[in-house]
Amino acid sequence: MTHDPRHHGEPMTRATFAGAVRAAWRAPLAAALALQLAACGGLLDVQTSNRIEAGPFESSPANAQTLLNGVVGDFECAAGAYAALGGLVGDELQDATQTADRFPYDQRTTTAADRRYQARDCDALGTYTPLNRARAGADNLLRLLQGWSDAEVPNRAKLTATAAAVSGYALVLLGEGFCSATISRIDAGGATAYGPEITAQAVLDSAIARFNTALAANAGDSALARLARLGRARAELDLGRYALAAADAGTIPAGFAYNLTTSSASSLRQNKVWAESNTNGQSSTVGPLYRRLGDPRVPVDSVAGTGPGGIKLSVTGLQLWVQKKFGSPSSPMLLAGYPEARLIIAEAAARAGDLPTALTVIAEERARGGQPAFTGTTQAQVLAEIVDQRRREFFLDGHHLGDYIRFALPLSPAPGTPYHAGGTYGSQRCLPLPDIEKKNNPTFS
Repeated sequence: MTHDPRHHGEPMTRATFAGAVRAAWRAPLAAALALQLAACGGLLDVQTSNRIEAGPFESSPANAQTLLNGVVGDFECAAGAYAALGGLVGDELQDATQTADRFPYDQRTTTAADRRYQARDCDALGTYTPLNRARAGADNLLRLLQGWSDAEVPNRAKLTATAAAVSGYALVLLGEGFCSATISRIDAGGATAYGPEITAQAVLDSAIARFNTALAANAGDSALARLARLGRARAELDLGRYALAAADAGTIPAGFAYNLTTSSASSLRQNKVWAESNTNGQSSTVGPLYRRLGDPRVPVDSVAGTGPGGIKLSVTGLQLWVQKKFGSPSSPMLLAGYPEARLIIAEAAARAGDLPTALTVIAEERARGGQPAFTGTTQAQVLAEIVDQRRREFFLDGHHLGDYIRFALPLSPAPGTPYHAGGTYGSQRCLPLPDIEKKNNPTFS
């Protein structure tokens, strides 16, 4: 156990998806073929000349660890891109570039035809394909592991639990951020089994099923079990199953934290939020609501320049503010941790009318943020305060877009407000199912 300064002295479990299950982020060419297999819908059928055939490689149980390495690396990259993209769709970030195909995120006008979110990789703020690549790769590995024995794969239980947790979290992000999705897979014969369009709620139910698989397979790894339980609690909360969510969240001990790993080794490995906003470069600027909260959980700063108030302006006239939560390309990103569990408990309690329990958690959170005591007394006031504490606690870590949708938070700037790069802001919240899925998936014909 070590300590992380972001947790104000609480002990931190140094568990990551990488953890004991991998030594490097992507295994060489062999892992690349696993990524090739793992894309969604028609993307599963694409053949790339610089990748080797998957069949002989993935047929060997000896390669299970290498296959998992690739799946984990895919998810870490995709989740980082989702956190940055979610910041733009929500109100955490504003686009500060002149790159027109980035604007729909920030402007809340993404259409199914927009290419970046559906087809670009995770180092270019692509999200739908990278998340589905990780999800489908994890599901395919689960299929393979089910056909292998413990003798063939000595750590099969842990690999199964890890792959199921990866799939579960990828589905949570798809369910929170997308209006709908499909879940395609590779069947026992190696053919693509295309899934139909399903609702975000159905996607979240699928996530819960994966977390159940992870918990059933878990081989005594307490950090992995807690990750799965907290992921399941997150999905249950999204679905309004508050008592179930609180029950899972109540099993998470103080100090628990599970990180996504990052590295300066390549753009795919970098912390994607840092890549968007850092002291040396600002593709995005921190949104106005977060610039002067004075909360250590929301560390930001302005960029000195010649604009009004001595602040530098972007090429489109926005004040440039940088996030300081992630100070380097190798800063880890928290995927799941104790404060999230506590806020789930608080929300479930408040919705059930148990305000004292909710107020206890609110007092803990406000102390973490250096805020004065909370004075609200009604259920509505308590729930509004929980929303605000979630905004602060989960700053730029991939939770807020889901909250933006789930709580129907006020759109800021309001729809119809002039957009700094031309046109006006839209009213979009969730991202649409992209054309790349509809045109390549025969269930849509």
